Amino acid sequence: MTPTIEAFPGESADLADGARLYRDAFNEPPWDDEWTLETARTRLSQLLETPGARGYAARLEDDLAGLVVGTEEWWDDGSKFYVRELCVDPAHQRRGVATALMDHLAEALRRAGVDSIYLLTLRDTPAHAFYEKRGFDLDDRTVLLSRRLDR
Repeated sequence: MTPTIEAFPGESADLADGARLYRDAFNEPPWDDEWTLETARTRLSQLLETPGARGYAARLEDDLAGLVVGTEEWWDDGSKFYVRELCVDPAHQRRGVATALMDHLAEALRRAGVDSIYLLTLRDTPAHAFYEKRGFDLDDRTVLLSRRLDR
């Protein structure tokens, strides 16, 4: 069955539904995060309130099956889209949901004049393989740095 794609948040996929899906997806391996409904809702709200934000939801029958959320950003050489989050309900994984979301997103961005998509994901995970299979290349010039702040 092919997922139905719609804007997120939208009439049938609201922030509460998205927060539940986000929590369920990212609290599973390989991420093993510790999201609550409240923190997931805050995360999605923050992303969607960012200038240039765009989100899409995928439905299988009546179930919210997946989400993609990101932001359009201007660079010196044109408009790019940063996929901040792509998640699929664990009950609907490996059923074409992420592919349908990314295909829909890419087409919508092409029509809007965006010239490329970029994202971050964990190395050597199913997500990493998923993106490479869909034409994303590893940028070996870039490094992700982080610093924990003492409290």
